[in-house]
Amino acid sequence: MIWGIWILAAISVTVTAAVVIVINRRIASVNSIEPLESSSMDDHLVAARVDSSVIYMEDMAIVGIDASILEDWVEDELLASLAVQRGLENVRKSRLLQDRARQIYLRDELLSSVYRGIPFPDSSEVFHFMRSDSLACMVERHYYQILVSDEATADSIHERLSWGENFQITAERLSIGQKAGIGGDLGFMTAGELMMYGVQRGHVLIEGLGDVAYTAYGWHIFFVDEIRPLEDTSRVVRSLADDIYRDRMNTARDSILEIAASSREVYFDPTLRSNTGQFNGDIEITDGRETE
Repeated sequence: MIWGIWILAAISVTVTAAVVIVINRRIASVNSIEPLESSSMDDHLVAARVDSSVIYMEDMAIVGIDASILEDWVEDELLASLAVQRGLENVRKSRLLQDRARQIYLRDELLSSVYRGIPFPDSSEVFHFMRSDSLACMVERHYYQILVSDEATADSIHERLSWGENFQITAERLSIGQKAGIGGDLGFMTAGELMMYGVQRGHVLIEGLGDVAYTAYGWHIFFVDEIRPLEDTSRVVRSLADDIYRDRMNTARDSILEIAASSREVYFDPTLRSNTGQFNGDIEITDGRETE
């Protein structure tokens, strides 16, 4: 589910690695390079060139390159060319990086075209959803949280809390959460807002001390000392609208992934699958010995 819809920094890193060697210093000689108005090879206007490596004006428009980075491109191309000259290039690695950059580019083109057709939920849809789960969405609880990095520590803390140890003091001493300094006080929230972060329903629909709960962020212990009718409706509507939209995007991604895999054979070494998670359950994985 995490992807973050929203994890695009890796793309620029990959693309950069595929074509340049990045440095943190400037090369004074670049300023002496004369700008080229046109290529001797054709009529396309040249933005920058190092030997046979060229960026055309039209390329800048297609890729979205800003003129301010052209000098960096020249510097990086000079250094990349020197690296090749000195025998530092691993040709296979370069090819793999180029393939990966192309893969990410095409993936994002496809998903962007799919996501453009997904409607953002309006307020009436969100209110309908809220009324369908009033316990999670129509009341607010005053939550406190203790967040730790391992289950054994969480279990030990939970046991002490169940004996009467003060929650806020314990949160200040042991929690790694952002609100630890104020006793783990998260303020008034709906259970649905916490569920958006991966907390299971049963761990947030609580009064008093909850059980230890696991999410991608770590091990949580929640405590609720007050429950009241929802007051800040607009905040919850905004949050739930974003969450509903993310769910729609994830559903669309799963659907298009299933279509993409329906006519292709997918192989994944079974000894590696346990370390990297599972594919979508509708995708057949063939390893020559078994098919799921």
